[in-house]
Amino acid sequence: MQPQIGFGWATRVIGFIELATLAVPLAVMKVRVLPPAKRKLVDWSAFRDVPFLLFSFGGLIGFMGLYVPFFYTQYYSISTDITDANLGFYLLAILNAASVFGRVVPNFIADKVGPLNVLFPCALITGVLTLCLLAIHSVGGIVVFAVLYGFFSGTFVSLPSAVFVKLSPHRGVVGTRIGMGFSVISIGVLIGTPIGGAILGKVPNLHWNDLFVYAGVLTLAGAVFFGLAGIAKSRLSREG
Repeated sequence: MQPQIGFGWATRVIGFIELATLAVPLAVMKVRVLPPAKRKLVDWSAFRDVPFLLFSFGGLIGFMGLYVPFFYTQYYSISTDITDANLGFYLLAILNAASVFGRVVPNFIADKVGPLNVLFPCALITGVLTLCLLAIHSVGGIVVFAVLYGFFSGTFVSLPSAVFVKLSPHRGVVGTRIGMGFSVISIGVLIGTPIGGAILGKVPNLHWNDLFVYAGVLTLAGAVFFGLAGIAKSRLSREG
């Protein structure tokens, strides 16, 4: 059996791969059209924009729960003997494969009906699916979950950028608004899964139900704020 490199070097290898693959586009890409003036680092008017604030906060709490199944579905299925180690190992691959379609297909629909109108129901379904883990105790159930969660979470991940564009008052602040929004969302991505790990606890007393409720409720709450952002945007559009 080949010796393993360990968590530390596995993380470093991932970093080196990203460095090598990102170096090429960063070296050759260029701006197609230069903006007429240097863009501001912060668009202070965004703090008075209710739809933007609602959506950013929704992204913060939604992403706190979103990645929990990515990290713990394999561990859950193997530690509770739902699957053997071999099938459990491939659950994340199944989830990510389904995510490819979730990042592509709903985006075509979003071009027709608007990104927020697609993101909102997909975010709701993502949260509901997470709560469904409370009742999944079979191989078929966990595989179906991986496929469905991969698809709908792919929409959750891919559409926020398009929503920030739609929520921007004009093209000149799009880049700034996206940067501001994802700066807020990144906090949720950073802290969500470690908090989930603390909730889960340590062997042998793993609190799986608590973990799934935590992730599912946060994801659903994020979806609710997405819906509120859409309502606020519609009202402002009618008033304007």
